[in-house]
Amino acid sequence: MATALAPKLLLIDQAWVAAPGKDPRMAYAADLRVDDVLPSQVREAPLQQFVEGYYCRSCGTGFVSEQALKAERRRYK
Repeated sequence: MATALAPKLLLIDQAWVAAPGKDPRMAYAADLRVDDVLPSQVREAPLQQFVEGYYCRSCGTGFVSEQALKAERRRYK
């Protein structure tokens, strides 16, 4: 139902930064990271982890538009 959707700022995981001793598989552990979003959609520091999205009041799920994501993170190409 469209009335259950509301525009909302969503908090996503920080960008992945490789470091010695850091397991590289953890880069894929998050649902969505800052480095998965197009640079034009990322806010200025220190708010980079907040992106424009939508929240479904019925199911309690937040999501962003496919157009806001880098091509490799889009589910539907």
